[in-house]
Amino acid sequence: MVRELERKRQSAKFPETAPAANPVFFRTYSRRTKAGLRETWDEVCDRTLLGLVELGKLTQEEAAILDKMQRNLKAMPSGRWLWVGGTDWITKPKNFSGAYNCTSTNLEDWSAFGLMMDLAMMGCGTGAVLEPQFINQLPPIRNQLNVTVQGEIGSTPVQQRREYTQTHIEGNNVTIHVGDSREGWVESYQALLELSTDEQFSAEVEVLVDISDVRKAGETLNGFGGVANPVKLPGLYQRCASILNKAIGRQLSSVECCLLIDQAAVTIVAGNIRRSAGMRQFIADDEQGATAKDNLWQQDENGNWRIDPERDALRMANHTRVFHRKPTLEECLNAVRKQYYSGEGAIQWAGEAVARSNIDLLPTQALKVEFLQAYEQGTAKQWLEERYSNLDANELEHRLARYGLNPCGK
Repeated sequence: MVRELERKRQSAKFPETAPAANPVFFRTYSRRTKAGLRETWDEVCDRTLLGLVELGKLTQEEAAILDKMQRNLKAMPSGRWLWVGGTDWITKPKNFSGAYNCTSTNLEDWSAFGLMMDLAMMGCGTGAVLEPQFINQLPPIRNQLNVTVQGEIGSTPVQQRREYTQTHIEGNNVTIHVGDSREGWVESYQALLELSTDEQFSAEVEVLVDISDVRKAGETLNGFGGVANPVKLPGLYQRCASILNKAIGRQLSSVECCLLIDQAAVTIVAGNIRRSAGMRQFIADDEQGATAKDNLWQQDENGNWRIDPERDALRMANHTRVFHRKPTLEECLNAVRKQYYSGEGAIQWAGEAVARSNIDLLPTQALKVEFLQAYEQGTAKQWLEERYSNLDANELEHRLARYGLNPCGK
């Protein structure tokens, strides 16, 4: 198979009409070879196609079609697959999500926050559904967190570094030793969030975060590729604690949840894993969510422009208002007008998104219209149950949640 693909290789240069193609390609998709060089486009095609052949158990004819389309820039795998496809890294189950450009997570517990950071560290775009039925499951914030960061990044010798995060609790004192791995960063972030609601503490919690085991900027990221850049990591813990401490005695608001996710995103984007690629979905009548990025840039008395530092992290993601009823013409016009002036204000008719992503169950326009009517009346689940009794509860829930990250209807 390899020899056959090599024989049929059709090398194509990037077109002159795409002057940014080469810098983007070498920045984003070309990995270092064992010889220390960067992959050519043909080498990336070889690697990613062979990975797809193995993953999909493709026939020679199927592989030839993909080979021709990719080398001639007609069709591509996901951008994430261009980076990790065909590597040993992507063969490990814990890394499977790294093959996807986009993900969506319902934010209903602290592990969902950790998952989103983990996905972002694999380069995935992260979507969070911040509607009340999810974030209202989060426990109220009860503990004041006083965070101190100690140690110098990279000061622990390589052979002695912890790979995973270790957390030690003595009374109201907590020490978090941040592990030198993707899992280590995620564990330390999630551990801090969990401390804010942990009922074992009787007073303010003194949190010492030790970053000595984290590798220095410029060190190789084995497996995933690229190099480390933990420049924003030390400040992550204090930034998150500041958000949590303002919510003591109540549950987090949708925007506070958003800020916690985005603080992790700021840390990761600074590490050159990928550009900012996030999407936050709020319920349509969440006024705080709808206006969270209004007037992000502000002018001081001297005429100098700056971004509100407490909201700066919100730039990591686009905000979308989700309608579970068909939005009115006026609501659509207002949204488009707001997008024209600020780039924000996206809206989504969830019913349309769900209908389009369940086309196998709604193959005709008549069925789609009937389903949308049921969706607006709040009876979509019953409608599906009556017509498709073979669907179990988990599949029904999944199908009705397919507005997460779904652009249809925007």
